[in-house]
Amino acid sequence: MIRSIPTETEETEESPTDAVPQWRTVSDPKQASQLFSQELLHRHKDSRSLFLCVDVRQDKEEQDRALVAFYSREGVRWASPLRCKLLGDDAAGSGVERHMMSTVIFKVISGFHINLGSAAITKIFEGESDHLIPSVSEQLLSKNMFGVAGRMVGHSFLHHGPCFPGLSPAVIHILFGGSLESTPVTIRDCPDLDIRDAVKMLDGEGELKECDSIHQLCLSWNLPAPNATNRKWLSEKLLLHAVIGQTTRQINQFRKGLQDTELWPLLIHRKDVIPILFPKESEAQVTPQMILDCITWPSSITVMLERSYRSVEEEESDVWDVCRVSGYLKSFIESASQAELKNLIKFWTGWEVPAAEMKVEIVEATLPTALTCFEKLRLPRHYTAFKTFQRDLCACILHHYSFGSD
Repeated sequence: MIRSIPTETEETEESPTDAVPQWRTVSDPKQASQLFSQELLHRHKDSRSLFLCVDVRQDKEEQDRALVAFYSREGVRWASPLRCKLLGDDAAGSGVERHMMSTVIFKVISGFHINLGSAAITKIFEGESDHLIPSVSEQLLSKNMFGVAGRMVGHSFLHHGPCFPGLSPAVIHILFGGSLESTPVTIRDCPDLDIRDAVKMLDGEGELKECDSIHQLCLSWNLPAPNATNRKWLSEKLLLHAVIGQTTRQINQFRKGLQDTELWPLLIHRKDVIPILFPKESEAQVTPQMILDCITWPSSITVMLERSYRSVEEEESDVWDVCRVSGYLKSFIESASQAELKNLIKFWTGWEVPAAEMKVEIVEATLPTALTCFEKLRLPRHYTAFKTFQRDLCACILHHYSFGSD
């Protein structure tokens, strides 16, 4: 339970140290976030469970509408126990929950297959990597889509799921109460290329061209017309308004969505957790060594290492199969692209977050499969060429989710 430190006028038998929750005092921000989430989920463990169901037999738009409808509900205790179900699939267990959390964060970043009048895919955030800002769409505001996005991000974080990489530092600054004057806005935060060109022109030393269009833009935002004296100042004002002025209500709505998940006390009292929730895209990347450090290899490899080549008899060929195919997996991980690594982890565990113990099993099978509930990757023993192994594994992790149980 989150409790405040007693004031001087409060009578209590507990010392201030006892009253401070552990997540407030631990030095490691990752541990603080884990402790906070565990405490909050435990506090609501007896609440009515939330059931998130998506019918995989439906098209992408219907599936995305189901996700949006789930997170659009008001008055929900988002820290309540979560139960997930993929209708039309036999999958069950924690692997489905991980898949759902991974999916909602992917949708927040890439957009929903919902046509709100302008495009087949509706993007909540726009711009380039590490400079994403909320869309200026009034329709998204009216439908509380930024609140939905905030709930999705907070909900995933509480369940130790993927975080939201790539958000603009300027937006993060305002999101957590930073002043407008000190906002670290840059030209890369502006997704509108026409406005970028106008800002660059005003900030430069060359002759002002196409002043009519810039003049109209300034007037529409209640700014004075450009001239040789105010051009530098005006470029800063235009950029700030394009990035923050136009998106203030969206940021406020997104903040409200985060607050709905009861995550806000952690973010306010532990500012060092904010970069974990909103990491840079580069910091969210997965390296081959990160994956290799988490793998529990088949026990046959240990046996193999204890024997010399000459001691292995004909009937022990299965041990060589285990070593060969395991070696193919290691080679694949070491040479894979960032997208392939994330697809592999998602196929293996249900989301793009490496598990503490990712198991490998070599079996009699046709194609690679995974038991996401147990974080176990099953690889066929029949592969005798790396290129064939690589082709099949790439096809599986790109086009299929694999769940199951022993």
